[in-house]
Amino acid sequence: MRKLTLLLSALLLVSPALAQNKAAGGKMALYLEAMDGQGWQWFFLADTVRRGLPAAELKVYPLVTRAEDGSFASRRGENELAEAARLAVLARVWPARMLNYLNARSLSPAADGWRDAALFAGVNPDELERRATAEGKAALEEAYKKSSSAGVDATALLLDGRRFEGSQRLMPLYNAVNAALPAAKRVPPPAGYVAKPKAPPPGFWVVLSSGMQKNDALVGVFDKYFEGIKAETLDYDSPARAARFPSLAFVPAYAVAATPESRARLEGELKAGLFKDAGDYLVYEDRQRRGLYAGRAEQKNRLEVFVMSQCPYGAMAETALLEAEKNKLLPEGLELKIHYIGEARKDEKGGWQFSSLHGQPEWEENARQIYIAAKFPAKFHAYLLERNKDYSSPDWQKAAAAAKVDVEAVEKGFAEGKELLAADFAATDALGISTSPSFIVDGRQFMVGLGELMKLPGFEKVSQPGQPAGGCAK
Repeated sequence: MRKLTLLLSALLLVSPALAQNKAAGGKMALYLEAMDGQGWQWFFLADTVRRGLPAAELKVYPLVTRAEDGSFASRRGENELAEAARLAVLARVWPARMLNYLNARSLSPAADGWRDAALFAGVNPDELERRATAEGKAALEEAYKKSSSAGVDATALLLDGRRFEGSQRLMPLYNAVNAALPAAKRVPPPAGYVAKPKAPPPGFWVVLSSGMQKNDALVGVFDKYFEGIKAETLDYDSPARAARFPSLAFVPAYAVAATPESRARLEGELKAGLFKDAGDYLVYEDRQRRGLYAGRAEQKNRLEVFVMSQCPYGAMAETALLEAEKNKLLPEGLELKIHYIGEARKDEKGGWQFSSLHGQPEWEENARQIYIAAKFPAKFHAYLLERNKDYSSPDWQKAAAAAKVDVEAVEKGFAEGKELLAADFAATDALGISTSPSFIVDGRQFMVGLGELMKLPGFEKVSQPGQPAGGCAK
């Protein structure tokens, strides 16, 4: 009995310490997509916090997706997947060296910079490469299971098992981690420091339509202007959206309450036209991905293509679509309309002054193309196919002759072409489109890049050009 009493006493003495150890907080876990800029920003913040709080912990795990066939993939392609495999092996074999590797990798961004990062971290790069080849799949499997069990499918920072929802700033994260530590291990503020109260951030709303996702990176940009700002998400078709934003023309839209402070903070952006002043709200329309011109009339079976005539990505997209049209791979009866991206303004004498990303040769070619489309519509697509074979060449006459377009008529009609181009530039600008190539389908659905267009029913058979996707933005 005496032995049992002593044992119970010992357990009672030990159990508070065990409970305290089990409850000890301040543990950060970063699930990182290896080439995601936002993810790296979270790493720099979390690692800095770890250095400032000796009791805090940080672990980093690579994040990948699984394809339908069971193979692993990364959003940014094979290079990101290869780096993820190296990170997975590091987490498995050399976990204590992960943070040094990542810090060194951030300073060695070249394709083979991982070798220098490994050396810096005390890992033989040849051994890391060998293991990544032999064990990479198994290591990625472990990483995938870990992220899945954590409910993570995109870059995320977890604090004690819960997603950190605070601002992507140093001190909000530092304060949250410090507060999560056991009281005895917290770091006090400097002597005499008293935190000043901060003005609450303005109201912030994100309006989306069906199938759209909030752009977290963009929300992070707003947080840099207004610390602690929180977005309320509204569906475009909801009564709440209709009541608050009855005349919204485009979604996704990011709207900030137009307080005196927000107007002052965004003064430069308002002058640059990045935000629309809607009276009670300042609205940013996000055209980086996909969108909907909600206030525009539907125009069934119509494809509008917005390009710069000397943008390689725009020219490739045009060619791919025109080849698909020739081969009857586009929706039957589709109306294909080309528009141009640039700027036009009147000078003091009333003449037009044009500007385009690729200079005078580009806007002059735009004017020729829009004139040919207006005066020789049956030959326009043939001209484009020929012209895009060498779109930057000054010898446009060669393409015109091949398409049987009257060269002399085009030269004589150049002034009219300029008038048509000025009106077209204005129409494109009114839509807020600035990236070549961009598309509007059926008058309302918006997307940037041929790859996005090819995801829509009816455009799946368009051939992707044999060059990496990209765009030209003014």
